[in-house]
Formats: sequence, C-alpha cells, structure tokens
Amino acid sequence: MATPLFGLLLRMSAIGKKYLARLRKAMQLIWLSNLSGESILLIKYPFAAVGLVLLATATASPALAAQDLPIAQGLYADDFEGCAKASSVFFYDGANFGRVNQGGPGYAANAQVNAIQRVGPPPAGRQYAGTSHHYRGFTLAWTADDSGLYGSLAVRAGTPGKMTLRDVSFRNVSGGVDVTDTPYSKCEFGQLPKPMQAAIRSARPQLAGRAAPTASSATAASAIPAPLAPFNIRPGHYLPAAAACASKMELIFYFDGKRTGWIDVQPFNPNRMNPTASVKRRGAGWVTDAATGETLRVLGVDRIAVGDPEFGEETLRWCAATEVRATARAR
Repeated sequence: MATPLFGLLLRMSAIGKKYLARLRKAMQLIWLSNLSGESILLIKYPFAAVGLVLLATATASPALAAQDLPIAQGLYADDFEGCAKASSVFFYDGANFGRVNQGGPGYAANAQVNAIQRVGPPPAGRQYAGTSHHYRGFTLAWTADDSGLYGSLAVRAGTPGKMTLRDVSFRNVSGGVDVTDTPYSKCEFGQLPKPMQAAIRSARPQLAGRAAPTASSATAASAIPAPLAPFNIRPGHYLPAAAACASKMELIFYFDGKRTGWIDVQPFNPNRMNPTASVKRRGAGWVTDAATGETLRVLGVDRIAVGDPEFGEETLRWCAATEVRATARAR
C-alpha cells in the first residue's frame, strides 16, 4: 500500500501522474485483492517513484519552433555494425524518428516510432548553462511525451550521409555526467542484411522504400488494416509509444470499429469494453468512457492520445496483432 508521502510525490510529477493513471485504469479492471494482479502492479509501478523528487522541480523547456532535423531522411546504421551487418537501424522520415530492431530467438522484430512535436537547440540562458553546454552543436527533438529540457533525441549532422547521436546521462547522486557519442552512416535498404530487411518489412514497411516487392512484403502490406470509423484509425491494439509491441507489462487499448476499451495485463481478468455507438464527440476528440471521462484524440491513422482531465494524456501507437503478447485478446 502506498504511503501518503509516496502518493504526494507521485502527484507532484508529470511522470507520476502517468503512472497513477495506469494504476487507476488497472484498478478499474482488477480487484487488488487478487494476489496475481496485485503482485504485477506492485512490481510494475513503484519504480516510477525513483527520481520523482528531482523531476517534480524541473523547469518547463522554453517554447521552440518546429522544424526538420538537420539530417537526410532514411535509414542509418551505427558505424560499429555498418550497413551490411546491422541488426538495428535508426530512421527519420520527416515526421518521426525511431528505431527498427531485427528481433531474435523468442521475440519478434519491432519498431519504436516517435512523432516529432518540435525541434530546436538546447535551452539558452544562464540558468541552463551548466547542462546545455553538453548539447552544444546538437539539434534536439521533443515528442508529445517529453516534459524535460532536452527532449528524446540529440543529433548532429556530419558530412553527407553521416550523423552523430549523443546521449547525456546526469548522475543525480554523484553529480557527474556521462556523454556518449555514436556515429551513424546512411544506408540504402538493399545494403542491409536480409534479416534486417525482413524486420523492416514486418515492423515498419513504409521504410522499405522502392525495394522490389516480394511475397513477404506483399503479405505484410496486406496485413495492415485500413482505418475504420468513427475515429478513422486502424483497428487493433495500441500500446504506449515508448513501449515495445510485445511488452507483457502494459495495458493495451483496443479498437475494432464496434468497441473500444482496455485489455488487462493478466489474461484471466476481464476487459473493459464500451461500444463505439456510445462515444461522443467533444471538440477535437472523443469521449470514449462517460463513467471515467476518458477521451481519445487522433494523432494519425496509427497513433492516438488517450487520457482524462485528471491525469492527462498518454500517446499510444498501433501494433499488429502478430506483434503483441499472445494473451492480449479482446473478449
């Protein structure tokens, strides 16, 4: 059971609010007296408290104008593996950046897709000088889920076809800083190894570009369902944008044209589904659950934001049924 202090810390932070929202949604589906359900909740969510005291005092990032990243659109492999041996590739398509992972024994190929909300330099000003200098010369990108000063991506363009990604980790206890630069080179789709090509066709087929169609790519394309009314989004499963499609620790939002709702972490717990006939339009979004005030905003045919007035929104992305955990079945 959370202590009053722990509850206060959670409410003080945007990240805490997100986890409280997930907890509340889970509790609508599961009685906490169910030992199996309780153990998963207690394992999944308490680590959210780590660092909340520091995050609660973070200053909002100054507004920056949206613009393109300073690199060419396409696929990039880190220089350690190179294009011919890549098992994971970075991509930028003009609106999103992310990564496609080849997968391996026991887990499928997957894509992590981040929609760019804004792009710009690190924050300026004396109050940011101690941290912003680590990003000097880099362009930063923020997604809808970013609340910090430095976004989710730091990239610097090099010679044509070259770039560097920088990761900066601030050690809160010792006060030190770890800075890691990883050089990347642009790859043509055909330069990638066959398993990596297959992973892209499966997890993010639009990145395959003009590659010659094959039986596997045709099958992957035909498996992507067309958007359905009333939301004009793809039917199926939606997981948090930062999570892997195969995650076993996330509630899954489900939509099939006739109903919407949440699929529980535990397969034996009931799903909470509402008929789409009952949804109501509200401004630019929809009220999907009148009992909780839950709303849905459409960000794209395969991307939505779901939340409520108390805890805010979380961005979710569409995942193919073959990629989500086998127990994630709407009932």
